[in-house]
Amino acid sequence: MENFLDFTLTELEERMLNLNLEKYRAKQLFSFVYNKGFDDFSNISVLKKSDRNILNEKFLIPKLEYTTIKDKDGTIKFLFKLQDNCAVESVLIPMREGKNTVCVSTQVGCKMNCKFCATGKLGFTRNLKIWEIIYQVRHIYNVIKKNTTKAPNIVFMGMGEPLDNYDNTIKAILIINNEYGLSISRRRITLSTCGLVPQIEQLKKDLPFINLAISLNAADNFKRNFLMPINTTYPIEELLECVKDFPLPERKRLTFEYIMIKGFNDKQEDINNLIKLLKSLKCKINLIPFNQYNKNDNLFTSDNQTIERFAETLRNKNMFVTVRKSKGESINAACGMLVAAMR
Repeated sequence: MENFLDFTLTELEERMLNLNLEKYRAKQLFSFVYNKGFDDFSNISVLKKSDRNILNEKFLIPKLEYTTIKDKDGTIKFLFKLQDNCAVESVLIPMREGKNTVCVSTQVGCKMNCKFCATGKLGFTRNLKIWEIIYQVRHIYNVIKKNTTKAPNIVFMGMGEPLDNYDNTIKAILIINNEYGLSISRRRITLSTCGLVPQIEQLKKDLPFINLAISLNAADNFKRNFLMPINTTYPIEELLECVKDFPLPERKRLTFEYIMIKGFNDKQEDINNLIKLLKSLKCKINLIPFNQYNKNDNLFTSDNQTIERFAETLRNKNMFVTVRKSKGESINAACGMLVAAMR
């Protein structure tokens, strides 16, 4: 049987014709499965019984076991057990005014081995399949719909490097974005990358006008090499040259994520280097307090006063700066803390 959640709308339309069903059924099925949350073709009464039988014979809509844990700040972490007994974590982050953000994983583990990220310490097991990425969003969106009609923001910032699982991530986003699928606007979808330059170049063609976030974390190659081994392959200068013409949604900016690490990248010289590096780009800098996941790594978060001073100095130089408030830290759901430990 074929997995329904693996199909883009275009692919499903072709599959309908192959099964001697009307092409328009694909849009109909997308709407029932994604917008209305159906997980059994037998319950789609607008279809003829013979068509429902065909669909049940050819397709499955999978289910995954999962557990949740909730932080006192309202953040919920979902641990999804995959069919091969691997596991990934996703996070539902409540925002102001009834808004929500869903942090999605794209790999079991990660190859990038960034020093500030717990997932990188796991090593790499495998890429997630299209449906495994989709499942996280679809399931959590159904949870959200119980309390609000507002579509969530989707951030590909969970376990793994999204662009290292390029094809599956792009197809998953197309389904999430499709008006007959989950119908979540590209303006609400952010893809965060450590900086895989060839894949970013391809992304310009395949998925323009998506929000792009670059995990920068240092303004010189020496420090970034230490934090992020990928920088030895694609150094800062090459990365910035690649993203300077990235097609963005109207009134949107490139985001550069900058994890604040005490005594390492939070000094005046770091501010000066950051200004010099980014002053010519239409961008915002998102300062993120380092979430310490291992007491033995000798990396610590900058104190609040240092972070605020860092932000204010950048603002005084006409840089657009935000400071991320960590959520879910007590349940290891904050930025850089996902490890998918089975419970």
